[in-house]
Amino acid sequence: MPDGEGRGWREVMESAFLDAIVASSDDAIVSKDLNGIVTSWNAAAERIFGYSAEEMIGQPILKLIPSDRQSEEPAILERIRRGERVDHFETIRRRKDGREINVSVTISPIRGADGRIVGASKIVRDLTGQQEALVQGALLAAIVQSSDDAIVSKDLNGIVTSWNAAAERIFGYTAAEMIGQPILKLIPPDRQSEEPEILARIRRGERVDHFETIRRRKDGRKINVSVTISPIRGADGRIVGASKVARDITEQKRMEKELRRYAEELAAQHRQKDRFMAMLAHELRNPLTPMRTALEILRHRGGDATQVERVREVLDRQVRNLTRLVEDLLDISRLTQGKVHPRLERVDLARLIRFNCRGHEAHAEASGLALHCMVPELPLWVMADPTRLDQVLDNLLENAIKFTASGGRITVAAGTEGDSVLMTVRDTGIGIDPQLLPRLFDAFTQDEQSLARSRGGLGLGLSIVRGLIELHGGSVSAHSDGRDQGAEFRVRLPRLEEPSALTQETPEAKPAAGSHRVLVVEDNQDAADSLADLLRIFGYEVRVAYSGPAGLEAAQLFHPEIVLCDIGLPGLDGYEVARRLRSDAGTTAVRLIAVTGYGDENDRERARQAGFDEHLVKPVDPDRLLGELSSNR
Repeated sequence: MPDGEGRGWREVMESAFLDAIVASSDDAIVSKDLNGIVTSWNAAAERIFGYSAEEMIGQPILKLIPSDRQSEEPAILERIRRGERVDHFETIRRRKDGREINVSVTISPIRGADGRIVGASKIVRDLTGQQEALVQGALLAAIVQSSDDAIVSKDLNGIVTSWNAAAERIFGYTAAEMIGQPILKLIPPDRQSEEPEILARIRRGERVDHFETIRRRKDGRKINVSVTISPIRGADGRIVGASKVARDITEQKRMEKELRRYAEELAAQHRQKDRFMAMLAHELRNPLTPMRTALEILRHRGGDATQVERVREVLDRQVRNLTRLVEDLLDISRLTQGKVHPRLERVDLARLIRFNCRGHEAHAEASGLALHCMVPELPLWVMADPTRLDQVLDNLLENAIKFTASGGRITVAAGTEGDSVLMTVRDTGIGIDPQLLPRLFDAFTQDEQSLARSRGGLGLGLSIVRGLIELHGGSVSAHSDGRDQGAEFRVRLPRLEEPSALTQETPEAKPAAGSHRVLVVEDNQDAADSLADLLRIFGYEVRVAYSGPAGLEAAQLFHPEIVLCDIGLPGLDGYEVARRLRSDAGTTAVRLIAVTGYGDENDRERARQAGFDEHLVKPVDPDRLLGELSSNR
């Protein structure tokens, strides 16, 4: 081929090659003359700016430049005329749809055949996507670093490749300590089999969601975590690693455990309440049944003196049982609410035990039991509420009698031990199951064997004992060698030094003589009339009033020496009745005794402030009532 033809062919091929490059470029390649008029426009320019070649060729390049940036074009053309090249000039251009885009522009002079500059070629790269990617990347990095969850990545060999701030806080390792290390560093030995299984799932393209497990911190402490693991894919779509989001759920697990424990306790309390309600119904029906039968006997055979005496004993015994049940319920409620305030005084515990044992001798003898009281003749001084101590011993002795079979023995002993006075109540009864001992003094606790043998009771007595003794600064404990081995209860109280002037027992008070007229103010007519009948049997002259105003009127006409007054009355309550009687010259000296179902310390204090001399709680023990009356006869 001649040289001229060869050169022409090469020029054609080169031109075609350049045209192909321009047409296939991802960047906009544009040419313009020295007046800024577009002379060429490739496919990428059409894609980036939205204008076709037909729409732009012959148009000024200013068509693409926002108004606030049009001053750039004269400066660029001036540099081109000087033969300068403008490299990677970042600016803003406007698309056909009006949207502004970020671009990087490189502009070079175009020279003609004679070497003179005749125009400019312009390569424009759309930076909008890159900048958005950079912003998104920066945003993602900020999210990762500010996350409360540990965000970690690892390769397919389980080697850590990234580690955020939360991972450092949760696991205790810095990024420098963990990047390049195996993730197994966090996994306890007994759970390391989890990692190969997780990696196998990741290689299969699976996601592991909310997997709860245990991981180990740098300080060795184990924590509960919830882990979500996702595959990471490379640019070619192949899985190259895994991203892991780990949340510390240790506190959540602790709270769940606490909630489960609380729910179990509530369920146990609910079951205990159901058992208690069943026991309460049983215990209330027990005395009501013989009482109802006794009343029927009186109705049909009222004239038989022997039978009447037996009926009287039955009624007396069962009323006492009912009274004890009600008192136990009230006491446990008051103890729980902190409303029991013992009236402390110097008490000879030895003397109190002797008197209490005498009161239980008949019951023990009727049950076929021997009751031994082994206390010293010298006083055992304690600072205590004698009524409450008597109640403690009552409970312990009643239990001992209840749970000891005929032929058994009960021993009450007392003495000093260091700075304490120690009282013990031992029996040879059915004993206590060792499993029951730790919760023996809890409310509503009963030995199943006691239920099977119909021993009765609400399971409150020992809880009341503990509450009362602890109010006195003492302690109570129980011991038993097991079934049929008997039981021993030990009550320990702080000991007082005994002054020589107080070593002799105080003689019992002698009843005084005087009063005969008694006014009963009670709105329950049966209660008022039956009490009046009882007092008349013992020689009192009695009047009855069934309301507060009627009580005041009766007091003016009857001139009583003693008033037995209920608190809950129609018209005027008992407190107001007492205040008015005290303010009247004719009744100011009358002895006022409250007889009421309100029995806590606040009620007693209100009664004292209203002017009552004494406060008796229903149902009143007849012996106690008669004792109060005889103290002024």
